[in-house]
Amino acid sequence: MRVKASICREQEACQLDLAANDPLESRRKVAAAAAKAWGLEAIQAEKREAGQVSLVDKMDAEITHEFAEDAEAEKRGYTH
Repeated sequence: MRVKASICREQEACQLDLAANDPLESRRKVAAAAAKAWGLEAIQAEKREAGQVSLVDKMDAEITHEFAEDAEAEKRGYTH
């Protein structure tokens, strides 16, 4: 399941708040890293939601299509 950009941005903001305000330095560092990761995921989600398809998404679609064609051929009694 892919996460929506809005959720990613919410999580990024939450982690940025922790990175700025947590009393423990180690937790601030972890929160800063988490905020960065959520931000990167948000960028990818925004691209997906805008209709931009990544190379991996294209490859996944091609593989799925190939499996569907194979399954259809099997139903008809054909094999490669």
